[in-house]
Amino acid sequence: MNVFLNKSVSVIKMGNKIMIDPREICGPIAIIYRSHLGYMMTKLEDYRIGSREFDFLMTLYHTDGISQEGLAKALYVSKATSTRAIQSLEKEGYVYRQRDENDLRAYRVYLTEKGKETRDMILEKLISFVDTLLLDFTSEEKEIFRRLIRKASRKFHEL
Repeated sequence: MNVFLNKSVSVIKMGNKIMIDPREICGPIAIIYRSHLGYMMTKLEDYRIGSREFDFLMTLYHTDGISQEGLAKALYVSKATSTRAIQSLEKEGYVYRQRDENDLRAYRVYLTEKGKETRDMILEKLISFVDTLLLDFTSEEKEIFRRLIRKASRKFHEL
């Protein structure tokens, strides 16, 4: 594998094929992801909400009462990760679990009043992060970026 630097993009040669270096795509995505988690962790530490736990709250804001397994699937995390996050949020008073009346082996997760009250604050932090991320984009670029990132992520919804 040889790496060639073009003025605008790195390419690699594998056998007879020349292609864009995967780091050209994966690197920036990883930087945005880590920056997002770090930003949210810093902004939410006073509320004792972890860097991945706010995703659970955001999902519950849209589907309060979803099953614990449903939360794991919606967020593409393991059942163990989901259980730890829910237990932490429960300990801090943001959510509570209740046995599913139709399946006594399962739990449904609900927001407490405290959990509901954090919605606007978390949304403000998320909006602030996205505003910073897209600060140098035109309105048209923001829309194109939104469409492309959603299109790319849909591939993983199909797996």
